Amino acid sequence: MPNPANNACAGHIEIWQGIEEHLDRFDLIICDLWGVMHDGISLHSSAAFAIQCARKVGLKTVFLSNAPRPREYVRQHLIQMGLEAHLTDFIVTSGGLARDEVRENFSGSKLYHMGPDSDHNTIEGLPVSLVDHPSKADVILATDLDYSNIDDHRNLLKEAALKNTLFLCANPDRVVHVGNKLFYCAGAVADLYESMGGDVKWYGKPMPGAFTACLSEVGMPNIRKDRVLMIGDSMKTDITGACDTGIKSLLIAGGIHRNELNAIVDQSLSGDSVSVEVFTAMLSENNLSNINVAPTAITSILMP
Repeated sequence: MPNPANNACAGHIEIWQGIEEHLDRFDLIICDLWGVMHDGISLHSSAAFAIQCARKVGLKTVFLSNAPRPREYVRQHLIQMGLEAHLTDFIVTSGGLARDEVRENFSGSKLYHMGPDSDHNTIEGLPVSLVDHPSKADVILATDLDYSNIDDHRNLLKEAALKNTLFLCANPDRVVHVGNKLFYCAGAVADLYESMGGDVKWYGKPMPGAFTACLSEVGMPNIRKDRVLMIGDSMKTDITGACDTGIKSLLIAGGIHRNELNAIVDQSLSGDSVSVEVFTAMLSENNLSNINVAPTAITSILMP
């Protein structure tokens, strides 16, 4: 059963018609990017306006992404999409956290980068020597796949797993939707490496460390947890991570779970809450029964 302790009203999930009337309950918003702020191609104007409104009433905002890229790359991408530059001042990425780890703990080491050349900026400038095979590495940094088939990585990683070479997973997502297409991510290879007995360190959502990094990023490490709102569209990463960290969460119904949440969205037109039991049933009916958390609230759009 989802744990209602993170909900505003025990046993019920609030249905919001946007966030504007709820902003006075919070001092900080942590916001997901893909699925909330944009779809990978275009900026969602209502989401951008919601972040602007939050800033105008004095809230701090920080973007948290499982992008396996440096913070500055993500910042420039948002600006190119049309988001005002001053709204991109605080960003935490899984790729940036993995880079921090390498700088702090693997300076001078031999590193194998798993992923395409287009992800090279994630390893650029790190104080390491690059090697051409995992078996030669002191540490593996994965931003993506080396092969399109997950199981094809087994032989590549066999010797590294036997040596227990640490695998830094800079993208914990297992799959991502781009339009109607489904692509595997580095998290799927990390699962394989763990099944082979290898040691994996994960960065990004849903690990609580990614959320606490956001608090430090904005200079609010000791903020009351009930004054922090995570906005996201994924139960597995955004909502699970928020609940595990002890902060409030808002699930965007029009994101990755849009098909599963149709009934909840319909109910939002006629009520101000939905029971945890109904929400749990919806998860079970859509093969998400392994998720044992619930969001504080659900909305179909951030700003009407």
